[in-house]
Amino acid sequence: MTLARSVHSRRVDRVASVLRSYGVGPGRRVAVQAHPDADGVAALLGSGATGALVSPIGPRWADEERARALDLLEPHLVIVGAGVDSPPLSSGRVVLRTAALEREARELRDAGTGVQPSASAKAPEARWLLWTSGTTGAPRGVVLDHSCFRVSAKAVAVRLGLSASDRWLASLSFAHVGGLALLLRARMLGSGIVAAGSFDPGVFSEVIEREEITHASLVPTQLGRVLDVRKDRPFPPSFRLLLVGGAAISSSLLRRALAARVPMALTWGMTETASQVATAPPPLVREKPGTVGPPLDGMEVEDDPDTGELRVRGPTLTEGEFRGPEAPPSPLTDRDGWFRTGDVGWFDHDAHLWITGRISTRIISGGVTIEPGEVEEVLHDHPGVEEVAVTGMPDEEWGERLVAVVVPVDLSRPPSLDALREFARERLSSPKLPRELKVVAALPRTRTGKTDRKRLSKVAASASSGDPAP
Repeated sequence: MTLARSVHSRRVDRVASVLRSYGVGPGRRVAVQAHPDADGVAALLGSGATGALVSPIGPRWADEERARALDLLEPHLVIVGAGVDSPPLSSGRVVLRTAALEREARELRDAGTGVQPSASAKAPEARWLLWTSGTTGAPRGVVLDHSCFRVSAKAVAVRLGLSASDRWLASLSFAHVGGLALLLRARMLGSGIVAAGSFDPGVFSEVIEREEITHASLVPTQLGRVLDVRKDRPFPPSFRLLLVGGAAISSSLLRRALAARVPMALTWGMTETASQVATAPPPLVREKPGTVGPPLDGMEVEDDPDTGELRVRGPTLTEGEFRGPEAPPSPLTDRDGWFRTGDVGWFDHDAHLWITGRISTRIISGGVTIEPGEVEEVLHDHPGVEEVAVTGMPDEEWGERLVAVVVPVDLSRPPSLDALREFARERLSSPKLPRELKVVAALPRTRTGKTDRKRLSKVAASASSGDPAP
């Protein structure tokens, strides 16, 4: 039987008290690299309850990705969960396992030692640092004040009718803004939180039945796998809402989920806005399949009349890009407070928003944002690769699949897809590994010699897999 455990408020308070004994508090920086099991969730929320700057790190990140984030963050404490390798020790950095943290928290409980409730009006509020791909190719840190999530939680609660009676499954990694927002929103509303570890479609299906889960969040790829496991059986009557976002959902998957009577809300948002910007509740999804609905209260969305690119303004926007412990965040908005999202969309006559694609080169595959430059830099180091460009192609399961377009050193003996994936595996996390290889004699170029991204997708669609293009 799968182990699913509730994460109660008092447990979080005890973890916070233990962390304070390590000197964690306002002005301190903490990294948490753990799966969304009960210990990991308690460690994350307990860290936030101290008022520190808390940075969730993906538990499946490659060593190089993690090292880059930790070197910039310079954390005082790194909390590492079960099944995650500890990072190398460096000056001034303490590494603490979630199991050890839980043992100390239980000792507090057993000793009857008083703890300061983190819900106290005097309790300091955390700041959060999440990582997302930037235009330079390397992940950038995005700073979000706790108030961003508080404002978002209130607006989402109104839109979706959330309350303290809800019982949320921690269904996403909290290194993903949707996973973090789920936990913070549930805690702010007093809702129940159940943790069962990293996503597995069979576990998800089992837990929502056995634990009477009412709410959860999934990206489209995960939803498809859950439907496969359940053989399109409807969710149990106790389940009231599935929040789906993080990537575009295909029309076929949307039809399939609706046919299975999944009580589904579609949402559009991003790391820089503390998750949701616009959300369509289940009745609207059934009425207009595909729309993400109107913007949440307090959020403004405009579309560029020339390009269709969407820009956002509102109280949940990031402070800016993290530049290091001593530097103020670098603003990501213009002088009027607008953030350009890179997404393309339009409003219908009811002011409901429809997302149609992306204007930038960034790729979203399975809910993970990928910057092609980061992947290209790694693949270019393969000895059999002369030149490489990465693009996204439409995919029913992943939203977009990552395609590597390669000019090999020897056109008659190009590297295989398996060889490229194995070569890159130590430096790139699994979602960033190419799923398809196209071999060409030359990359398309602009007049200035840069890779022509518009033509690249056509080349990727027409070239033969593993064979040179004519």
